Order: sequence, then C-alpha cells, then structure tokens
Amino acid sequence: MLEIDFKFIDSQSVISIVKGIAAGIGDDTKQVLQKEGINARYSTSEKYLKWDLLYRNIRKNLKNSHIIMDFAKIPGWTLLPLFDSIEGNLYLIMKENRFDSILKTHNRRKSLHYIEDAIRTFNKGIESYKQTSLFEDKEEADTLSKVLEGILLDLSLDRQLVKKFAVILFDELNGELTAVRCCLVDSNYNIVKKEDWSQYIEHNDSVITERVSSDEELPSMLNELDLTDKAKRKIGQDHNLTEEKNTKEDNEQAGNK
Repeated sequence: MLEIDFKFIDSQSVISIVKGIAAGIGDDTKQVLQKEGINARYSTSEKYLKWDLLYRNIRKNLKNSHIIMDFAKIPGWTLLPLFDSIEGNLYLIMKENRFDSILKTHNRRKSLHYIEDAIRTFNKGIESYKQTSLFEDKEEADTLSKVLEGILLDLSLDRQLVKKFAVILFDELNGELTAVRCCLVDSNYNIVKKEDWSQYIEHNDSVITERVSSDEELPSMLNELDLTDKAKRKIGQDHNLTEEKNTKEDNEQAGNK
C-alpha cells in the first residue's frame, strides 16, 4: 500500500466540528421544536432543521480559524464545504448511512454523485491497489463538473489549491451523536486513510427537559395533545365515569353514617 501524504484537520478544529454536529442534531433541534410547539415524532422538518443548526454551529465554532467555509447550493440540497487552508484539503459532511448508500449504488447511476465527483477529481492516483480506477472509463473523467465547480466557486477556491478530498461521516441515534470519523477514499472506493473522531463526543445529559404531567392534569390538557377526537372522547368518558363512581361511593358512605 502506498504511503499517502495526507494530514487530517488539527484536533482543536475537530473538537469544534464534533461539538457543532452534536449540539445541532441534539439539544438545539429539540429546543427549536419545543419553542414552536412541534411534536418531534410528527415533524416533517426535523431532519432539515438538524442540518441547518449543525451548519450554523460549525460556522460559529470555526469562525476566525484557518478553516475556510461557506454555503454551497447544489440541486436539492445545501452543503457546508470546509477547506483546510494549511494542509490544502477539502472536506464535506455526510451521514454514514447516506455515504454507504452512495458507494453501493454507484454502478446503477448514469451520472456521478458530487461525492464521487470530488473523489475522482482530487483523489485520483492514490488507489490502494494496483488496478484501474473506476472513473477512467467514464466520459469526461478529467473535466470538472458544474456541481463541483459551483462548490469551489462558492468557497472562492481555485481547483489547483485543493490537494485532497475527505469526507466527515457521522452517526446518530434519537438525536444523540454516536460516532464521527473522517475518511480519505480512493477512486476504487477503498478507505485508504481514516481517523476516528468519536473520542471527542461529549455524552452529557440533555439540558432540554420535557414536562411530565400528573394524571390529574390529563383531562384539562386534551386540547394540547395530538389526539384524535375519538381518543379525546374516550379519555373524557373514562374521567367522567371515575368522577361519577367516586360521587356515588361518597353518597353511599354518607347514607350509611
């Protein structure tokens, strides 16, 4: 295997990135949904909100650093590319399962995904095995796509300034960041160099708490819950039956005195 000249982002910047992702997909999203009175279970915007907030956090955390970043619009999505101006490497952030899906379906696509495009453009020639690159048989293999050209334009970067491309991958479960890693991938989709950033995840208890109500409060809260009319009537009937039963028992006890 070839020794590849590639240096990952410095640890202090990594910590800022990990913290930004963790807060964005966790407490920040919960806080916004609660403020707006939106039930996360039925939210159609939660997944987009998470990306907006983690991008915001990363931009804030890396402000005035050597990491160059700016929003980049691509068809159907918005990216926050990160460029390490010291090492000359470009980074994009993606969920682990999405990255796996891209790798598994590359043979079924007629055009390159922007991740494949970045790998093809900046990581060509670092193949870990002596075999032909998967991109050499594709048309215009040496031509910069409009999508990737737009990303570099939004960053005000010349193509020649970018030495290598790596992807920052993360996993989450129930709004909690569970894993983060950074991978350098060759044009045959082999991970030739990686760094585990999960050690920087702070597993703290959420500072956003949910209000728990006692049984006595439930009937008066029906209008604030996402219940069907049938369910509301059912709970109301049960509550009324309980009150009637209690009243009857009180009357009987009074009569026996």
